Amino acid sequence: MHRINHLISLVSALLVLFLAGSAFFLSFESLKDLAVQIGIAEQIAWLYPAIIDGAIIVFSLSVLRANLTRERTVYPWVLVSVFTLLSVVLNIIHAQQELLAQFLAAIPPVALFLSFELLLAQLKETAVRLEVQNSLDEITREVREKESELDEIVRKRSETIQKLEGEIGRLAEQKGKLKTEILVHSNGNSGSKPSESDTIGRARSQRTSKKQAAMQQLLEVIRTKSNATLSELAVEIGRSKSTVGGYLSELQADRSIEKDELGWRVLQDV
Repeated sequence: MHRINHLISLVSALLVLFLAGSAFFLSFESLKDLAVQIGIAEQIAWLYPAIIDGAIIVFSLSVLRANLTRERTVYPWVLVSVFTLLSVVLNIIHAQQELLAQFLAAIPPVALFLSFELLLAQLKETAVRLEVQNSLDEITREVREKESELDEIVRKRSETIQKLEGEIGRLAEQKGKLKTEILVHSNGNSGSKPSESDTIGRARSQRTSKKQAAMQQLLEVIRTKSNATLSELAVEIGRSKSTVGGYLSELQADRSIEKDELGWRVLQDV
């Protein structure tokens, strides 16, 4: 279907061009003969029809250009109309006085105008169609370029994600190996070095022993100095007043000592 339309457009354009050429030739000869009749040298008489009918073609091309560039077409149309009317009038003047002759003389310039405008209309449609096609091709090309750029971005991101996943897996593997080495190292050294829980228990046992010794020393001081003040007791056992106060509270809670109007009295040892 596209080839048939193209063929029809081509044949139509050729026929319109032939019609325009024939009309131009007939009008040209009439205007040239009229120029010779009014005394213009025959060698240069052809310039008058070339100027008048040629102006119709030039100004019609200007209309086409203005349409394609979306400019104002009023002035070119005025020029086309004026020179077409001038060509018609001059062709009628050149004809005989009979009405039929004048009518026939007016046909070539009118045919030239109409046929050339039809040709320009076909050229305009073709130009518009080509412009649309070029725009579609440009849009398609840009879409393909954007798709290629998007595919490249997706590919790079996929590669980055794969690298990150590989790095995470490698780090996880290193972490597992490190845990295994630490566990093996701890198990290998369990017979020679005490564990952390053993160290903490030993430290707590030592603190308890020291505390009991200090409290026992406090009881000895109370037996000899039942009226000793808190400061004196702290000095005697070498502890702070707050520590001694805590010892006294614990001893009272355990009913190891009590205090009456005569002072401190030991009930039992720690």
